[in-house]
Amino acid sequence: MKKRILMCSLVAALAPAGMLLATSSTALAQTSPQSRTVTPAIEGFHVEKVPRLEQGAALHFHVYGTQNATVNVTIDGATRGVQMQETDPGRYSGSYVIGNHDRFQPGSPVTAEMRLGSQVATTVLRDGLVSGAGTQAQSQEPVRQLASKDAGVVSAAPGAAPPPPPRTTERPRVARYCTSCAVVEKIEIVREATGAARPLASDVQAAQRYRVTVRFDTTEATQAIEYDNHPGYRKGDRVRVNDGVLSLDKE
Repeated sequence: MKKRILMCSLVAALAPAGMLLATSSTALAQTSPQSRTVTPAIEGFHVEKVPRLEQGAALHFHVYGTQNATVNVTIDGATRGVQMQETDPGRYSGSYVIGNHDRFQPGSPVTAEMRLGSQVATTVLRDGLVSGAGTQAQSQEPVRQLASKDAGVVSAAPGAAPPPPPRTTERPRVARYCTSCAVVEKIEIVREATGAARPLASDVQAAQRYRVTVRFDTTEATQAIEYDNHPGYRKGDRVRVNDGVLSLDKE
């Protein structure tokens, strides 16, 4: 009888300790998953490309990975970074508007950083920032320009040798002051018998002389010079008069 009473007392004394142990085990089992360290992981990094990098253009970035993380994007040559917002679970979005102090190129490195507690994951954007970056790189080469005959502009292909300048038959006229310069105004045949002058004709007889009348550029005065034979000038020729002798003006 005494042994039974002793056993009941022992069980009653140990019961609270057992309940406390069970409660502690349950609490530990419930808190262990929450205290476990989660390593951030970036599963994707994307940018909505723009036709060209110019002031005011907006670059839209998207990062995919671990939820509830802090994500930032940096562009090499940019004046600031992009703090991404978690728009959906595990999806982060942010935009960068190009300013006049930014100095990055279509192929500049772009890095995404995902931070969760003390753990950090990073990745680099594989694509460029510009759609058709190869085409734009060619268009950035200097384009050679040549003045055409009609004052237009001819563009040479990038990297190609420029075409030769067009040839012109007329020499540029330079303003000058020439007191001996004149223009042949008319050529007449003068018969020796009568001394009368008449226009040049094809049926002229042998006894005749040629009278060349010129008009000076500076004074508008005229001068007549006679030759025994045809001098070879024509109306409109530019000539010079030196001591009563004509010569072609080649300047």
